[in-house]
Amino acid sequence: MQLQRVSLFALAALALACGGEDRPILKVGTNSTSFQRGSVPSTATSAVAFVPFTTWNRGSATAFIPTCGTQLLPGVEKLVNGSWEPYASGYCAAVMVMAPAELRAGESRNDQVTIGEAGHYRIHVTYWADAGAKDRYEAVSGEFDVQ
Repeated sequence: MQLQRVSLFALAALALACGGEDRPILKVGTNSTSFQRGSVPSTATSAVAFVPFTTWNRGSATAFIPTCGTQLLPGVEKLVNGSWEPYASGYCAAVMVMAPAELRAGESRNDQVTIGEAGHYRIHVTYWADAGAKDRYEAVSGEFDVQ
């Protein structure tokens, strides 16, 4: 009887660890922990850092991610006095198509954010497990610095 309880507990723990839910599970990451401001695009008045990031779907279902045209709409948070504050959010001009991007199980995509101030940041991506946007989730990158 004791062995049976231990076995059931072990199976339940394994199911949870393997992500037993049938849903997308996104991971967001950058290719570095430090980025330099240097480029001044024609639309900016001062140097900015271009921070590339990758979004992976490690779950078992398609993720639906907000977009502006062909780009994802991530949020960027800045660490200020020990707490995370919004730095940039998903702004999109009204003339752009805002249909969600579909990221199927096992797929990934590359995008970038532009940051104009030195500081300590992270990127977060909101996504849904269904096209009707009922089950909302967030994926957050590791922290990185912009000089």
